[in-house]
Amino acid sequence: MPLENGELHEGLRLRGERLAGGRLRMAQLRGCRLTDCDLSNAEWELCHLDEVVFERCRMTGFRLGECRGADVTFRGCLGRYLQLDRCKLDGARFEASQLTDASLMRCELARAVFRECDLAGAVLSGSRLRGADLRGSGVGRLRATLDDLAGTILDPEQAAAVLLGEAGIRVLPAGVDAEP
Repeated sequence: MPLENGELHEGLRLRGERLAGGRLRMAQLRGCRLTDCDLSNAEWELCHLDEVVFERCRMTGFRLGECRGADVTFRGCLGRYLQLDRCKLDGARFEASQLTDASLMRCELARAVFRECDLAGAVLSGSRLRGADLRGSGVGRLRATLDDLAGTILDPEQAAAVLLGEAGIRVLPAGVDAEP
């Protein structure tokens, strides 16, 4: 595996690497880019990620546990069942990625941007998303409370979808008759 536990990896460029099922602990990645890599069922713990780009990576079941960092980008990734557990990633970007049934538990994702992502069935339990922008992403079956989504930016359709799942709230435009 081209990534070593406890090591600093700066400016590393990986393309098409098979990292599936691998474990990485306490590594630092700075200014790195992973393109077309397979990270399925890999587990990275206590890593520090700064200006790291994951592009078109297969991340089915990939787990980031207690990772820290800033400016991490997931672009065009297949992240079904992706797990972010107790991560603190400032300014993270998720772009055009499939994140169905992903689990973002107890994470701090301040100012995260989710653009054109599929978050269907994703779990955001206990996460802090203040300032996160979810506009333009699919949020059907999203498993999050209003507290989990406090401070996020949603488009009107997303807000309606989220509210439909909360306490039977209905969203109707003004002037439309509300039948019980």
